[in-house]
Amino acid sequence: MSAKKAKTAPAASRTRGGKAAADPAARHYAGGVVDDIMVVGVGGQGVIVAAAIIADAALLHGGLEVKLSETRGMSQRGGSVSSHIRIGATVIAPSISPGEVDYLLAFEAAEGLRLAPSVVPGGVTIVNTQQIVPPLAAQGEHSYPFDAVARLDDGSRRLTVVDGNAVAAQVGDLRVAGVVLVGALSTHLPFAVETWERAIARNVPASWLEMNRAAFAAGRGVGDA
Repeated sequence: MSAKKAKTAPAASRTRGGKAAADPAARHYAGGVVDDIMVVGVGGQGVIVAAAIIADAALLHGGLEVKLSETRGMSQRGGSVSSHIRIGATVIAPSISPGEVDYLLAFEAAEGLRLAPSVVPGGVTIVNTQQIVPPLAAQGEHSYPFDAVARLDDGSRRLTVVDGNAVAAQVGDLRVAGVVLVGALSTHLPFAVETWERAIARNVPASWLEMNRAAFAAGRGVGDA
C-alpha cells in the first residue's frame, strides 16, 4: 500500500456482519486501498507466469478487482520483462503510476536496482540474487551493476534478498525459482495459502504442480524469515 493510501478500515467496514473482521483481505483493502505490485526480470525467468499466479490468487479470493498489464519487450532475447498487478476493491487504471509501486518483486538483481526508484518510501522490495549479464556488458561495451543488491540495501525500503536459484535447487529444479519468489511475496499479501496453491495449479503443468507447491512453501519460509 502506498503511504498516501488509506491503511485503516472505517469501523463499519471492519465490523459489518463480522465478515470483514474475519477476512484479512477485507480489512487490508477496506477504505480504498489498492496494492500496486511490479514483477520484473529478463526473458526466460518466468516473470509472466509469476504475475499470473499473483493476479489469480486475488481473483480466487473473491470480492476484489484485479488489473494485470505486461511489457515483454525483447523477452525472447533475454531483454527486460515487467508486469504490473493492481489489486483492490475498486481498481481503475491497469498500470502503476511512476513512484507508486508498493511491492517490487525482482527476478534479477540489476533489474531490481533499475526499478527501485519506482517503489514508495518504506515499500517492499524482494530481490533475487541472480545476475544475468547482457551480452554487450559481458563484452565490455556497457557496464553492469554487480553491486546491485548492496546498493538496494540503503535503508529506504523493506528489503528481502532471496537466492531463488539455490532454494529452487534444494527443492529439486532451478526452473521453479520464480515460484520461490512468489512464495516470498505471498507473506506480505492477505490471501490464504490454500488460495495461492489453487492459483499455482491454474498456471503450471500438472506434472510440475507438487514441485511448485514445494517451491512456494520454501519461498514463504524465506519471506517469513
